[in-house]
Amino acid sequence: MKRKFIIFSVLCFTVLFTLTGCGNKKAITVDEFKTKLQNKGYTVQDLTEKYSSYDHIKHVLIALDSENNYQIEFYEINNLDNAVSVYNENKSIFEKSKSSSSAETSVEMGNNAKYTLKTNGTYKAVSRIDKTVVYVNVNSKYENSVKDVLKEIGY
Repeated sequence: MKRKFIIFSVLCFTVLFTLTGCGNKKAITVDEFKTKLQNKGYTVQDLTEKYSSYDHIKHVLIALDSENNYQIEFYEINNLDNAVSVYNENKSIFEKSKSSSSAETSVEMGNNAKYTLKTNGTYKAVSRIDKTVVYVNVNSKYENSVKDVLKEIGY
């Protein structure tokens, strides 16, 4: 019986390890973000120049939905340490906005991390894969649309 349990445990661990790929995800490029969101009807603007005073930021793209109701922000950061800092700073800002009726999720695994918060009629998400960060702070009525886009681009 003990042998079967050990074999079963090893098998489960192997399957879990294989399916999750050690928790690593593939970051998309600036061009992939632009193309994927434009194909979904978003207007994508390059705001990199506005962030030129921030040495750690390489590229910034803002994708506006077709009605200009909300935006999805994409940042390419110069190195991993700075990307982790950008993620953590935005996560901290979101956490400070929590109310007593908030719902949040936080996952950090491998080369990625994601934090979401639903509070006070808003949906907030910050997601990092390697040196890229996606940031969203929208009215909760757009939550499902935003979640669909984030899922499609892997964030």
